Amino acid sequence: MTAEPITAFARLVGMQAAFEATGNPCARLDAEILLSHALGWPQLRVYADRNHVLSAEVLAVLAGMQARRLAGEPVAYITGVQEFWGLEFKVSPDTLIPRADTETLVEVALAALKDKTAPHILDLGTGTGCILLSVMHDLPGARGVGVDKNDGAVELARENAERLGLVSRTSFTTSDWFSAVSKPEGGFDAILSNPPYIPAADIVSLMPDVRDFEPMSALEGGADGLDPYRLICAESVHYLADDGLLAVEIGIGQDEDVAVLFEHAGFSGIEAHKDLAGISRVISGKKR
Repeated sequence: MTAEPITAFARLVGMQAAFEATGNPCARLDAEILLSHALGWPQLRVYADRNHVLSAEVLAVLAGMQARRLAGEPVAYITGVQEFWGLEFKVSPDTLIPRADTETLVEVALAALKDKTAPHILDLGTGTGCILLSVMHDLPGARGVGVDKNDGAVELARENAERLGLVSRTSFTTSDWFSAVSKPEGGFDAILSNPPYIPAADIVSLMPDVRDFEPMSALEGGADGLDPYRLICAESVHYLADDGLLAVEIGIGQDEDVAVLFEHAGFSGIEAHKDLAGISRVISGKKR
């Protein structure tokens, strides 16, 4: 007996139902992303070509993707890509998945550097390179250095720089924070970072797709979540140009504590910047 043909829309509905059964609040979106990725289509084409009959090969790929998502694996790790700042970045389990909240940090950096002709930028804990590369994409004269203690993240950031045509203006190297960073002549115009900031005791309460799949070294920030900020604030003053910018992403409710660390390190013009949800997401300051 010949199997009944399965259309793109029928498979979409089936995946959505399977994801909803696990309580996934993004069931429809996840199904759309996985189906469009398996077909190599833009997401909207899933609806425009809803009656397209899927091949056995595509159905097999989708079955594997569905199983991985049902096991809790994030969609971005399944597809290997994630959009950020309107750009597509490769991702892997060596890196955090770029999130829209972090675009606030890009906005702060661009606003501070827009009048500089050739700003020199350092990105600490670069991961996919999404922060540094997004800033440099919008600032054609900028030069950047990204560091991460994870060799896999460094290699991935280099790949993303190549994909975006930014290799000639960037360098990525393995470094435990500032350990392998050389201060350029005159210092960096900006130091940016989205460091680990989750208190150790809070890790267990994270969503399973974060806790069980994303790299712990990029999540945990010590007992109170502030250890990386203490180091970054204390060391950045030695690497920044006069009036250079330090801007860091923070966790919810950390704005006052991190602002105090900026103040104790001697920064001026300290500001908290809110994300689209109205939550303080970035703290910035200038080297006096």
